[in-house]
Amino acid sequence: MDHTLHLPTIMIVHALITFISTVVTIYMWSRNRGSRILPLLVAAGIAACAAMLLHSARNVLPLFLSSGIGLGLGALAVGFYWQAVVAFEGGKVSLAKASAGTAIWTALLLTPVFHQSIEVRTTVLGLIVAGYCFLTAREILERARVEPLPSRSIAALANIIRGTIWLAPAPLSLFVGPAYAADGSTAPWFAYVVLSNSMMIVLSLVALLMLAKERDELRYRLASERDPLTNLANRRTFVAEAKAALGQEGGTSLLLLDIDHFKIVNDTHGHAAGDQVLIAFSRAIERRMPKGWLFARLGGEEFACLLPRVGVQKALALAEELRLAVADMAISPLSPLQVTVSIGVAEANASGADLDMLLASADAALYRAKADGRNCVRLCEPAVLLDDTAATLALAVGKPGRSAPRIRRRGK
Repeated sequence: MDHTLHLPTIMIVHALITFISTVVTIYMWSRNRGSRILPLLVAAGIAACAAMLLHSARNVLPLFLSSGIGLGLGALAVGFYWQAVVAFEGGKVSLAKASAGTAIWTALLLTPVFHQSIEVRTTVLGLIVAGYCFLTAREILERARVEPLPSRSIAALANIIRGTIWLAPAPLSLFVGPAYAADGSTAPWFAYVVLSNSMMIVLSLVALLMLAKERDELRYRLASERDPLTNLANRRTFVAEAKAALGQEGGTSLLLLDIDHFKIVNDTHGHAAGDQVLIAFSRAIERRMPKGWLFARLGGEEFACLLPRVGVQKALALAEELRLAVADMAISPLSPLQVTVSIGVAEANASGADLDMLLASADAALYRAKADGRNCVRLCEPAVLLDDTAATLALAVGKPGRSAPRIRRRGK
């Protein structure tokens, strides 16, 4: 019983896969006309379909059309896919680079040795297409550290395998036998190469779509976790990460920062200037934050910085450094106005490991800083927590018998 793969059937399946993939990408492009990736994938699909039509008619068409233009379009399809990945990674698309392989192929086809030797043509085409595949894999892997999407390794591996498959026909033709014999028959190994290539085409396309989906999911998640103006962690993210950090061993300190007289900035210079102050303030603090510390915008002009495994003395020194850095900020539209910050400091060892208590302690210290004239740093000890703050905490945890306290408002 002959277990050899039936090449015509595989070629039909390969053609159907290419055609269906092209139709799907055309439909996706019609729904998203602003995409930079989809038009290149559509161009790749159309070029691949045209290449298959021309090459399948190699017995009736001249060699220049079937192998010259046909296989050249096949190389162009892979070049377009490479540039689609470049576009996905935010690079500059180059149609010249995408078509360089086809130009080389067409030029070589005019030479006698290239025109007469199928082994030479097989080797050159394999090198061109494999080069595109390896360049695509490199493009995907180079961004792995910046954007570690889960499917990057799959997408890169698919293109590496695809490139390796395209290199295989050259040694197979040399040591096993040519893909096309003189009588028009094909070598048994050629069917396996075509089938493997079809599988990698599907996998590489699906992997790219998976990367796009994962990027969208990451952006949505970051949008829910970050403050859109300053790109800092928002209150929800701060609370979640701070609770996890408080569960670790070692002392933890908290800085609560509030920009002084921020309402005056908005009223005098407008909200655009106020936004500029918030951004400049965030960057000034962020530059001085060691890795592993949590800096977040809680809302308005209020910010928080959680310092895991940092004692209160070091936290006070850092707070003073941050206060001076803010006072030295130069904001061009607001040069006549000096921006200052008041900072309240609290330590988890003194306040307990409860985040609400730690925030209340830092807030009490911040209230003292505002009352003492602003632009200063104050530390809260357990004894300075006011009765209304304790009542607020009791109400928050659901202790009975406590009435709701009057909310204290501090000056800005």
